[in-house]
Amino acid sequence: MRLRLLGTGSADGWPNPWCECASCGWAREHEVRTQTAVLVDGTMLIDCGPDVPRAATRFGVRLAGVRHLLFSHAHSDHTGPAALLWRTWSTVAAHPLDVVGPPASLDACRPFVAPRGGDTGPLRFHPAHAGDVLSLGGFEIRPLAANHGGVFVGPAVLYDVTTPDGGRLLYACDTAAPLPPSALEALAGRAFDAVLMEENNGDRPGFGEHLDLAAFADVLAELRRRDAVVEATRIVAVHLSHRNPPGGELARRLALMGAQLHPDGAVLDITADSARPGRTVFRGTQSHAGPPRPYRVLITGGARSGKSAEAERRLAAWPEVVYVATAGPVSLDDADWAARVAAHRGRRPSHWTTVETADLVPLLCADGPPLLVDCLTLWLTARMDWEHMGGDGLDGDRMAGEWSARVQELVAAWRNTRRHVVAVTNEVGSGIVPATAVGRRFRDALGRLNAAIAAESDEVWHVVAGIPTRLR
Repeated sequence: MRLRLLGTGSADGWPNPWCECASCGWAREHEVRTQTAVLVDGTMLIDCGPDVPRAATRFGVRLAGVRHLLFSHAHSDHTGPAALLWRTWSTVAAHPLDVVGPPASLDACRPFVAPRGGDTGPLRFHPAHAGDVLSLGGFEIRPLAANHGGVFVGPAVLYDVTTPDGGRLLYACDTAAPLPPSALEALAGRAFDAVLMEENNGDRPGFGEHLDLAAFADVLAELRRRDAVVEATRIVAVHLSHRNPPGGELARRLALMGAQLHPDGAVLDITADSARPGRTVFRGTQSHAGPPRPYRVLITGGARSGKSAEAERRLAAWPEVVYVATAGPVSLDDADWAARVAAHRGRRPSHWTTVETADLVPLLCADGPPLLVDCLTLWLTARMDWEHMGGDGLDGDRMAGEWSARVQELVAAWRNTRRHVVAVTNEVGSGIVPATAVGRRFRDALGRLNAAIAAESDEVWHVVAGIPTRLR
């Protein structure tokens, strides 16, 4: 299966031609994206907005060999009927072309190819309804329900396509989350070779029924739970807009989910051999052949730096996650702390399991899904002997010995864990020196704990002003 990405942008492209935001400024200088469309094996074109024919010419692609044109819905960036009129002026005007799409898409095309309601000639129109199965030219096409646009655009559909060589493609553009139950049921067990899925709204307030980065991760997790996306599936984000972060940050964020970012014009060759070279293990930032190995990530940063959100992003697309809240139960007398905990809970995907405990060692030693520990600072708070924190002499020596043993036990469990684990901690050594002996001891203990865990971590990241920087 060969996929040619003729466009990967949203309706307004990226950059938006009217916009002066930082994301658009980056795109103008580095990478322009136009409306999303994909050419499959040179003979099937999925979506054809106004940008697409010109993009094909720019990439040296001739559309004369296209025999099947699929429209996902009638919005103008996906259904550009003028292209069919231009085809009637060409050397392939008499060649047959299957045109597949929701009724509204086909209705939009008819005036361009049969102005008086007459015969459409070599164009063969095939209405696409969710649940249908169409066999055209060796392709099997299964339209699926999308969460987009409502009845006035057809409604919109996603496409599950099996190519003549057996390749399996899911084209999921446009849709919002969650996917309709009928679509999820139809996708179960499909084990696609490639998934092209929209990610329009990024982190900024968006519009319409589209996915943002968080919803993109939610949908991926659901597809993984249903074995529609498996470890060898190539996941490519499309329908991208300036609501996304610019530069390499978007590629980094997608990689955390196991997804890829490609420029307009990219060619993806996916064969039975290359698509399934053997079992791999999805790890967010990378994949590895063979059995799992420890994969431990420490994320540090100051207050309100974005460190917890960065940790959550790393596991958002996993089908199962255990969130370890080391603060324990929330006190009803502390309204501010309750509000902070509620904000954290509200960000977590609904399929995550939350465990409120400071007993981390048994969790690290047990097998199971990935752990997100938030945070080591509160673990320290719960584990330190506060009664003797400010003591000297024998009490201070006893406390230091007990504390050292607890840290060593945690570090050993972190070193030897077979689970994927992401832990959050605070960076407190860069601020004001605490005025009390207790405060200074706490600061020193946390600094030593952070250093010990970092020494046994596969990756260490520092987040400042919402921007993560890799230290290791």
